[in-house]
Amino acid sequence: MQSDGIQAGSVSRLRLEIQVSEKGSAICEVVRHLSPITSGTILKNLPLQDRVHRFGENFAYIETGLVIGAEKQRSRFKRGDVAFMISNGSVCIFVKDAVVQPMNPLGTILSGLELVDASAPGDVITIRKPSV
Repeated sequence: MQSDGIQAGSVSRLRLEIQVSEKGSAICEVVRHLSPITSGTILKNLPLQDRVHRFGENFAYIETGLVIGAEKQRSRFKRGDVAFMISNGSVCIFVKDAVVQPMNPLGTILSGLELVDASAPGDVITIRKPSV
């Protein structure tokens, strides 16, 4: 049984849809214990939408306008990881393994990472609870 993207038996792992305009959708799993305050704030503010920005070859990101402090930060991320960059309030999706400035970890992409990887500046990404 699913409700609001929550899998039966687990409130610590939530699935979100990351829609890349006119290209398709990826599925992301937010793992609350990685950064509970950050993930809670993001979930309360869904849907989030903005134009895609790229940080070199390492990650794509969208600015959220959310102000969240540092929480359980780390600097090493793998392809498919999702993190929150506190310096500009952005959700970052890693398309390559990278060592970057410290970020709050959020979760991982389960499917559709190639859509995010193929996104270009100007595309619009919407992060929301999955459609039923």
